[in-house]
Amino acid sequence: MSYGFKIIVTGDYACFSRPEMKVERVSYDVPTPSALEGLIKSVYWKPAVRYQINKIVVFNPIEFTNIRR
Repeated sequence: MSYGFKIIVTGDYACFSRPEMKVERVSYDVPTPSALEGLIKSVYWKPAVRYQINKIVVFNPIEFTNIRR
């Protein structure tokens, strides 16, 4: 038996960094499925539950900004 649920994630800033860009932090356009799985596990974790991301939907246009350190 399979159950499903939806999660809406909001925030001002997010960086889903690419592993090939070590020096400069360059973000993916949308969160990766493994990043979303980690987000779900941080909120609701049970050892008996296996999480599977089926679809990623972006409601608002994604804006990029440069932050210098």
